[in-house]
Amino acid sequence: MSDQTPDRTKLPIRRPPFSGVANQTLDGSQPGWEQIGHVESPEGAPNVLVVLIDDAGFGNPSTFGGPISTPNYDRMAQQGLRYNRFHVTAMCSPTRAALLTGRNHHAVGMGGIPEFSGGFPGYSAMLPRDAAPFPKVLKENGYSTACVGKWHLTPEGEQGPAGPFDHWPNAWGFDYYWGFLAPEAGQFDTMIAENQRFIGVQEGKDGAPFYFPEAMTDKAIDWLHGVRGHKTGKPWMVYYSTGCSHAPHHVWKEWSDRYKGRFDEGWDKLREETFARQKELGVIPPDTQLTPRDELMPAWDSLDENSKRVFARQMEVYAGYSENADFHVGRLLDAIEEMGELEDTIVVWIWGDNGASLEGTPTGTFNEGTMVNGLPLTDSEQMQLTLKWGGLEAWGTEMMYPHYSTAWAWASNTPFQWGKQVASHLGGTRNPLVVHWPEGIDDAGGLRSQFTHVTDIGPTILDLAGVPQATHVDGVEQQPMTGVTFAQSLADADAPERHTQQYFENFGNRAMYKDGWWLSMRMPRIPWRLDPELLKKFAPGVWRPDDDPVELYYLPDDFSQANDLSQTNPEKVKELQALFWEEAEKYNVKPLLAGFSPFFGILPPLGAQTITTYYGDVQNVAPGAVPRVYNHSYTITADLHIPEGGAEGVIVADASHLGGFSLFVQDGKLKHTYAFLGVFEYRQESDGELPTGDVTVQMAFKADAAAPATPGDVTLYVDGEPVGRGRLDHTVPFGFSGYAGLDVGRDNGLVVDRSYADQAPFVFTGTVKKVVFDVAPHLDDDEHALHEAASQAHTVAGMDA
Repeated sequence: MSDQTPDRTKLPIRRPPFSGVANQTLDGSQPGWEQIGHVESPEGAPNVLVVLIDDAGFGNPSTFGGPISTPNYDRMAQQGLRYNRFHVTAMCSPTRAALLTGRNHHAVGMGGIPEFSGGFPGYSAMLPRDAAPFPKVLKENGYSTACVGKWHLTPEGEQGPAGPFDHWPNAWGFDYYWGFLAPEAGQFDTMIAENQRFIGVQEGKDGAPFYFPEAMTDKAIDWLHGVRGHKTGKPWMVYYSTGCSHAPHHVWKEWSDRYKGRFDEGWDKLREETFARQKELGVIPPDTQLTPRDELMPAWDSLDENSKRVFARQMEVYAGYSENADFHVGRLLDAIEEMGELEDTIVVWIWGDNGASLEGTPTGTFNEGTMVNGLPLTDSEQMQLTLKWGGLEAWGTEMMYPHYSTAWAWASNTPFQWGKQVASHLGGTRNPLVVHWPEGIDDAGGLRSQFTHVTDIGPTILDLAGVPQATHVDGVEQQPMTGVTFAQSLADADAPERHTQQYFENFGNRAMYKDGWWLSMRMPRIPWRLDPELLKKFAPGVWRPDDDPVELYYLPDDFSQANDLSQTNPEKVKELQALFWEEAEKYNVKPLLAGFSPFFGILPPLGAQTITTYYGDVQNVAPGAVPRVYNHSYTITADLHIPEGGAEGVIVADASHLGGFSLFVQDGKLKHTYAFLGVFEYRQESDGELPTGDVTVQMAFKADAAAPATPGDVTLYVDGEPVGRGRLDHTVPFGFSGYAGLDVGRDNGLVVDRSYADQAPFVFTGTVKKVVFDVAPHLDDDEHALHEAASQAHTVAGMDA
């Protein structure tokens, strides 16, 4: 930009003063070429690739002794470094916010997940302007930046064309974004967002079916090729964030079949075998102890043969899904190598934004939406519903939304206790990290055991890139990053540990680490239960956090948290309890359980908008922006034009056969299907065919009560006259889907009613002029009760996120 050294602490970097001469005319004038220059990165700044795998455990990848073949992760570790004491926050969005900002998750408003955002600073899901993410710092310092894959940092109400877009990826510093904003996504029918708009479910390449891991990798490679073709020497930063291995566990059968029979001996044996391999590899110390199975999880030998067969298939699919993710990261790495740039690219690859997910319940589930909506199913019911949607061979296909059993997650977190959501224990917070940078690492294949945290990634990358942390961004003074660089450890295995103190908290589970000591404070709630009876124990005025049981560990001597020292060190317990509350005050952790506040009656103001109108062919409405039709009466009214000869197709549809609704015309009749989580399907249709010309149709649901999961009656109307009736014995209390959206005039992606699956997206052949949702149609007497019922269902939202 100029020969002057720019001040990189205040962003954006100011353009240097004009160095030329400007006379009245060009005669004697001299240009100052810095005026058309751009900010350049520090000399020698490396490229950066950050890879984040979703919902995975310390004991999953072969690189850390797991049963899942991860040859590309192995390759990066053999040419780089393994970090075996790296920590995350135990939950998706909090880890992502901490990763990208270099600051504690509560300090940047992400104490929970966007679906649970509320009116407390640590839980608002609103990134404060004094916490610029490190990709934005890199961008302002001459980097090209892109994010591809899962995002999950945008509040639900902002996921639409009206914005605001302050919390979409572009605003966090990414020049380009392609992926999904939701907590999860079907891998075969992902609703894609590109930059600041939804582009919906995409077609596969060259006539093949769409598969998200393949598509996101293609996008990342295409972007890199474009950047390098445009600017030969400009450094780039890519954040590549997979949907795997979050549910739904979707993968082609050829991948899951690689693991046929590999898990037939069960989770107890798998945990023992993984533990032995971890010691052999040296990724855990030789004196590490294997922590025991919790009594909440059954012994494998106690199961009958049918159950064992179902459970084994669950893990086969999960393993194939995970290996497939490694394969696609490998494709990206190969592309970088073919460009001749892998040697000078810092690769930071984190295998899991939290420990493996315990949210599949002890049975595992054909549809994770059943857990999200608080519908318990027995082993027998799970088997029957699995058979309904294609049997075990269909587990992993688009016909299901599968999640494996909690016991497989426990085995995936070997050698630790617990898993995702449980921030009090290492099973939820310690994940594999590999760093690869041939130009900066001499000790290829080495192991690093310094205590490191996800907030350290940003400071480390900035340090290695020669970019200082910004003191001011867009005129706003910045809060310091709470993470610290571990760059010194790349060259020195014995580098001193710099991150010596760290709190952990997620949905009430908490821990305090200081100088090797770890105090675990786990609230007595298991991650797969969030029912009203249990939550009464944690209501305001009832739950006293300091009365929760505590466990104390000294991690330098106890890698797996196997030896509780709390009884012999009461003063250390008190010291760390007090320190936790100091940190909680400092970083906006208080009040604990703010993410559950709606369930306890702490509700946002009653919104004035109860009517939503869609004109024309609106598509790809994100789940959080779909009118809330849950737990109360509502109507859907559509103005149509039916041509001579009739029409058919979807008027409006939301989500899929695993939870959703569709109002459509088929065989000349008005029809309505309500899919209750793949468990039941309720159908109503008109007595006769629709007339031609301009027609108004309506579906009215009259709830029995304004209450979660209320049953009720359905009436279909044509031009104000009732033409069909039926009943919904069960309704969904929270949400049909975490990712599938609403469409007018068609049913994109997986369809709601399988009767028209072969005609998908079953485009309406008449004209849909408008569709009107009324979520307070005065069919209920108590609108405030309606509001409370809708809000109370906000209890399990993105617990699977």
